[in-house]
Amino acid sequence: MTRKRIIALAAIALALLVLPACFDTLSQPERENPADPDNPATSSGVPPRPSGLGAVVSDRNVVLTWSVTSTTNVDHYRVYRWVVEDEEDEDYELLDTSEVATYEDGAVTNGREYRYKISAVNELGLEGKLSREHIVIPRLFSVAIEAGRPKTGSRDVTLTLSAVGAAQLMQVSNSDDMSSVPWVSYQSTYSWELTQGDGEKFVYARFRDVEDNESHVVSDAIVLDTQAAIEDLTEDSGGETQFVGDVVHFSMDAGEPFGTASVDISTAVTDVALYDDGTGGDAVQDDGVYERDYTIPPGLEIIDATVVGHFTDEVGNEADDAFADGTITIHDPPAPSTMHGPVPLSQRRIALSWTRSTDADFEEYRLYRSYVPGVEMSDEREMIYEGQNAAQTDYTDTGLEPDSTYYYAVYVVDEIGLSEISNEVFGTTLPNSPPEPVEMYAPWAPDSTSLMLSWSQSEEEDFRRYELWGWEQDPPEPPDSDTKRVIARFDSAEETFYTHSSLIDTLVYWYEVAVVDSFGATAVSDSVSGSPRE
Repeated sequence: MTRKRIIALAAIALALLVLPACFDTLSQPERENPADPDNPATSSGVPPRPSGLGAVVSDRNVVLTWSVTSTTNVDHYRVYRWVVEDEEDEDYELLDTSEVATYEDGAVTNGREYRYKISAVNELGLEGKLSREHIVIPRLFSVAIEAGRPKTGSRDVTLTLSAVGAAQLMQVSNSDDMSSVPWVSYQSTYSWELTQGDGEKFVYARFRDVEDNESHVVSDAIVLDTQAAIEDLTEDSGGETQFVGDVVHFSMDAGEPFGTASVDISTAVTDVALYDDGTGGDAVQDDGVYERDYTIPPGLEIIDATVVGHFTDEVGNEADDAFADGTITIHDPPAPSTMHGPVPLSQRRIALSWTRSTDADFEEYRLYRSYVPGVEMSDEREMIYEGQNAAQTDYTDTGLEPDSTYYYAVYVVDEIGLSEISNEVFGTTLPNSPPEPVEMYAPWAPDSTSLMLSWSQSEEEDFRRYELWGWEQDPPEPPDSDTKRVIARFDSAEETFYTHSSLIDTLVYWYEVAVVDSFGATAVSDSVSGSPRE
C-alpha cells in the first residue's frame, strides 16, 4: 500500500469519527406536541384524570376500581404497576389496558407491595394525567372498606372480606382489640358502620375455619369525610371593567384535592370549571386550591356581576356556596359599521349608507355630520340621524350648501350605552347652477288701466321666488331697460298670474319675470310688452 493511500484512508477514518459529533450539535426546531396534555391547543380533548383509585385485595389477587368525572373523552384506560423492591426508586411500568373503570391483577404475590396508577386515553391516543398512586399488599386473608377506596362520605360502608379455605366465622371490629367481639357467620360482603367523626378510620377482621383455626387479624383504613367547605374564593379583576379577550383569574381554596369546583358569574355564565391539576391557570397540582384563567368570550356583557363558587368533594359532599369579594363588569362594545362613500344628489342633498349592525343587543345608530375632518372629536359636529331599526342603514342629508364638503361617521350603540364609531367619510354637494327660465306670455288688456300677465311654472327643486320686472315706453321712443323695477314678488312656484293696474293707456309697458333659486341665482325670461285699451 502506498503512503498516499494510507494518508487518504486515515483522513476518511477521522472524518467518520468527527461526523456524528457534528450531527449531535445540530439543533432541532421546537414544536408543540399535539399529544401533550399540557399543550393548550389540545386541552378541550384531554381525558379527565382518574380519581378514587381503590383496590380489593385477596389471595394473590388485586381488583382495582376508579372513576372519572366524564367518559366523553375516554376510549380506554392504562394501568401502570410498580412492584416495590427494597430501597428501589420508583419504577412504574405499563401493565395493561382496560375499557372499563376496573381491572383485575392476578399476577401478584402475597405479602409483596404493589403500587398502581391509572390514566385515561382518548380515541386519538392522547393520554391524560396519571391518578394518584394506590398501595396494596395481597394476603391470604383481607378486608377492604368500600372496595378499597381512599375516602367515603358516609359512616355506613360495605366491607369486602376474603378468606382462603373453609372459613365459617369471622370477627369484625373498629378496634384492634377483638377479645370481646362476637363471632358471626362468614360473609364475603358485609354492611358496617364506622365510628363517628371525620378522619382516618380502621376496620379489623379475623376468620375461623371449621376446625377452629383462627387467622391473623387483618385490617383496612379509609378516610371518613362528611363535610366540604370553600375556605376562600377570589377573582382578580379588581373592580376594573373587563373586555372580550381579557383574562380573569379565579381561585378557590377548598382545602382538599380531587373534588369538582366551579364558579358562576351572576346568571350570565354558569359552571365555569376550576382546575387542581396544574393546568388552565392552576399553579400547583392536587393542593386543594382550584384555579382557572378564564378568557372572556365574545358576546358576554354584564355589570357588577357577583361571582359564586360551588364545590363537591371527592366523595360527593357539597359545600355551601361561597361569594367572592367585589363584582365583575364585562363590556363587549358592538362591532362598528362601515360607511360607504357618500353620493351627492344635488346642491343641497347627499345620500349616505353604511353596513348593518349584527350586534345581539343593538340599540340604535347615531349619524353625525361635521364641517371639518375628525368627526369623533369635532366641536362642530351635530347628530343628524338617530334610528332604532338595525335594518335601516341609509339616510339622505338635506339643507346643505352647494359645492361644500361635509364629513360623516355613524356610531353603533348597544343596550347598555356602549358604542363604536365607523370609519369617517366625506362628500361634496354639487355646484349650484342657475335655474331654468320660464316663458313670459303676451299681456292681455282687460280695460284701459290694466294688463293681465302670466308665465309658465318653474320646476326648479330649489325654487325660492319669482320676481316680476317692468318698465314703460313713451312711443315712439324705444324702451329704456335701465328703468326696470320690481313690480311684484311671488314665493310660490304655482303663482303664475298677475294683474298690473293703474296704468296709462298712452304708454307701452314691458315685462320680464326672473326665477330666483334658494342660493340667489336668477334666470330671466324673454321680454314682452303691451298697452291697456283705450
